Amino acid sequence: MAQTTITDGIKMLVARHAATEGCEVGKEALASVKKISNADPSEGVWNKGDKFTVPAAKEIEQAVFVAMVNGNKAPAIAVETNNGPKVLYISSLKKNVIEYEEDGDQYVIKKDASGNNVPAHYAGDENGGTALRKAIMQKATVGDIIDFLAGKTIEVTSVMGPYKTSRLKAKTDALGRRDGYEVVGLRNTSIPVFEEVAP
Repeated sequence: MAQTTITDGIKMLVARHAATEGCEVGKEALASVKKISNADPSEGVWNKGDKFTVPAAKEIEQAVFVAMVNGNKAPAIAVETNNGPKVLYISSLKKNVIEYEEDGDQYVIKKDASGNNVPAHYAGDENGGTALRKAIMQKATVGDIIDFLAGKTIEVTSVMGPYKTSRLKAKTDALGRRDGYEVVGLRNTSIPVFEEVAP
């Protein structure tokens, strides 16, 4: 997906966010995840059996917001689950995990028995993942994804992992500009598997 497309989608969400200041659901959902210290916004939030209905098209504008995660804008939807209010980050629906391992004093992508890199894991792991993930991955913008989700009932049918993956640190050049990332350690991460279900 082109970076400009993603940026356009985020700009649209920033504009939408202006209307969400008084959204009680959003406030409760944000409060429920502020206690999560992990850098990955999807970590620790979702458990097997969590079920919710995304606000319908007429109400979804009031539940959409953009959170700041590690200095990056993260579009999200505040939802009421059977286990209380939570935040559904759009990135959680498209999440994939590349496993890493230690090799001496380096951190490298995990290898299989044949010496090949272990493929990335994603929700469902077979043939492109769950039907919901496949549909989301075909959407061109964040706005398209939100419009697609409106009114759908979704359940976390399983939580995959945990997997050892990289902990990254931004690198800077001599002028202090961001110049890529370096792996500085490993951490455990999991993948919530979201599937559309009957209301």
